[in-house]
Amino acid sequence: MKIDFIQYGKATLGAMLLCGLVVACDKEVIYDDFTPDENDDCRAVVVNEGQFGYGTSSLTMLTQQGVVKQDVFRGVNNRPMGDVAQSMTRIGDNLYVPLNNSRKIEVFNHETFKSVETISINEDVIPMYVQHLGGDSIAVTDQMWRNSASKLMIIDINHGSQREPLRRYVKMDGQTFQMALVQNKLFVGGSKLAVFDLGNITESGRRHVLTSGGETIQTVDFSKIVTDKNGNVWVLTAYWLYCIDPKTEKVLHTLDVGSLNINARVSSFDCSPDGGTLYFNVHSSVYTVNVDDIKVPTAPIIAPVVDKARTIYHMCVSKENTIFMCDVLYGSLSRAIIHEYDPTTGHTVRDDFKAGIFPHAIYFK
Repeated sequence: MKIDFIQYGKATLGAMLLCGLVVACDKEVIYDDFTPDENDDCRAVVVNEGQFGYGTSSLTMLTQQGVVKQDVFRGVNNRPMGDVAQSMTRIGDNLYVPLNNSRKIEVFNHETFKSVETISINEDVIPMYVQHLGGDSIAVTDQMWRNSASKLMIIDINHGSQREPLRRYVKMDGQTFQMALVQNKLFVGGSKLAVFDLGNITESGRRHVLTSGGETIQTVDFSKIVTDKNGNVWVLTAYWLYCIDPKTEKVLHTLDVGSLNINARVSSFDCSPDGGTLYFNVHSSVYTVNVDDIKVPTAPIIAPVVDKARTIYHMCVSKENTIFMCDVLYGSLSRAIIHEYDPTTGHTVRDDFKAGIFPHAIYFK
C-alpha cells in the first residue's frame, strides 16, 4: 500500500508502523543526564511528534558545539510533554508547542525549558500552529475537519492569571495549518488560503486568496507561508508555488513545481535568511527559486543519495542558510536522522545526528 506522508504523516502513519530501537550516538546526552543551563549555547530545537497515542512527543536540542540532548522538556520538568507535538513558536521569553492529540499548548522558557503554563483547549480541535497577534493574543490553527470546517482559535496568553484561555474562535472552511502576519494581515494556510485584516479576525472579515482562474489555494501542512525580500508572500500547494501581493491579495506568479517529478507531492517550503531564495523539496531532492528570476528550476541543488534509504519528513532552512532534512528512515519508529547541507555545494556540513520519532519542525535560536 502506498502511504501519502503529507496527508497521513501524523495519526495514521504513526499508528500503523512498528516501534524501532532507540540508539544513542557518541555526542549525545539522554534526558536522564540532562541538566538545564541558562547559558547553554543552543543552536536548534527539533520538535518530535512521537508515536501517535503513546504520549512520546519530545524535544531534541542541538548545541553550537554539536552536542545533541534528547528529551529535554521531560528532563527539565520531570514529565512527558504530551501526544503529537506539531510546531514551535517563540513569543517573548517563552516557547509555545501545540500538541494536537493532547489538545493543549505547552508553554516554557526558551532558555531553561522550565514549564510556564499548560494551556488546555476544551474544544473538539487538533491544534497545529501558533501565530502571535500582538499583546496578549495568539491565533492557533486546527486540523480537525468537522462538516468541512475547522476553528481558528484566539487564545489569551496572560500566563499565571485565572482566566478562560480560549477567547473565541472563527469558523473556517476546511483544515487550517501555518500562518503569517504580513502588513497587518493574517494569512492562514490550509484547505483554502484565507486572509484577515488584523483588526477584524471574524467570519465576516475572512477572505480567500484565489488563483488567476478564480480557484481557491490549498496549502500543505509542512509548508510555511514566507515573505521574500520584496515583501511578497509565497505559499506552496502539493504541486504549485504561488507568489501573492499582500496589498492586493492577488497572485503575481504561478510555478508548476509538480512537473519536476510526476505524481510526487511537494512537502516542505522555506526561505533563505535574506529573503532572496526559496527552497522546497520533492522526496529527497531540494530545489530553489530566485525571487528576482522567477522560473521553475531544472535541477535540484541536493539530490537523493542512492545508497541511503530515505524518507524525508520535513525540510527547513537554518539562520546560517544551511538545509536541515529530517529523515524518518522509511517511516520506522526509530529516532529520525537529521542531515544538514550546504546549499551552495549540495554536501553535508556536519555529521548526521539523531532526533526523536517523526520530527515535525525545527526551531532555530
